[in-house]
Amino acid sequence: MKRILLIALVCLGFFQGHSNSFYFAWDGIGFTTRYNYDIGTSYGAYYYRGVARGLGLGTYEFYQNFNMYYSREVGATAGHTLRSQIQYRFFSPMIVVQLKPSGQSQMYFTGGIGELQSNSVALHNKWSSAPWSSEQYDSTIDLSSKLNKYVVRMGFGFTQFQKLGGMFQMFINEDFGFLANPMADVADPSFAGIKTNTARFYTPAYVSIRIGIGLITHSKGKRYPWRIYPGKYEERYY
Repeated sequence: MKRILLIALVCLGFFQGHSNSFYFAWDGIGFTTRYNYDIGTSYGAYYYRGVARGLGLGTYEFYQNFNMYYSREVGATAGHTLRSQIQYRFFSPMIVVQLKPSGQSQMYFTGGIGELQSNSVALHNKWSSAPWSSEQYDSTIDLSSKLNKYVVRMGFGFTQFQKLGGMFQMFINEDFGFLANPMADVADPSFAGIKTNTARFYTPAYVSIRIGIGLITHSKGKRYPWRIYPGKYEERYY
């Protein structure tokens, strides 16, 4: 989080309060749209500032867990499973637009890089128990070393605000993201024999719900504190 906070402070100092700025921290839960095994957690922060009426630019940093399991071959005499608990730290620029004149509902778009975290695990289990076969086995391969260190993620989401008091706001956020490249080297021989598209398995789309607290500068006492604007006199034009 140090990187995003540093960028936020530099931007805030440079523009000297001539636009409103948004600072947020949140926790969330979500799931992959394919091969989901259990709820995955996420947490992070983002910052943006008004650059035009209803338009903001900023940066976005967060940690996201992917919890996936391929099990369609379970019960077969010979088969394979994939089990992955993977975490990436994502950092990206973001564009924010307000959907209502009040600014209470907003939409954002992001695209950036994710870095693999050391607590990530990927396992490939394969077995054959055919009684007529002389080659029976049941083994598990640790694929953690086959995970890609970096991935590219694109996403968008919607945010709704509720006043708390002063310059602080509560928000609920619905986020959707997808990966542009697999989280693992799916061409590696370790994936051979799996009866599914491993590239699709490791490029999941992800849906999450997030709740957090935000601070919006110049918002204290305002009727519509969520409006995005570039200058200290801009609010009079709404």
